[in-house]
Amino acid sequence: MEITKEFLEEKGFVLDNKENVIINYVKKINEFNDLVVAVSPLQEFFIWVKDQEFEDPDMDGVKIHLDTDDFDLAEKIAQIICGVEF
Repeated sequence: MEITKEFLEEKGFVLDNKENVIINYVKKINEFNDLVVAVSPLQEFFIWVKDQEFEDPDMDGVKIHLDTDDFDLAEKIAQIICGVEF
C-alpha cells in the first residue's frame, strides 16, 4: 500500500515536521497517546505513549512499533493503551 499525504490527512493525521530529515504525520488519540507515521529514509508506524509526568512530550515517552498497514486497527490499539511500565 502506498501511503500518500492525502491518505494520511483523510485518516486525521497532521504534518508535524520539527526536523528537516524526518517528516512526522501525527494523529492525537488522547492526552498521552499519538499515532505517528514517520517518513525518513525508513518509514515507521508507531504509537507514541507519553510519560504521564512528561516535561517534553516529544522526548518523554515510549515508542511502540506497529506491524500493520491497518490504520483503523492501529487507532483502536492506541485508544486502549493507558500507560507503559518498565
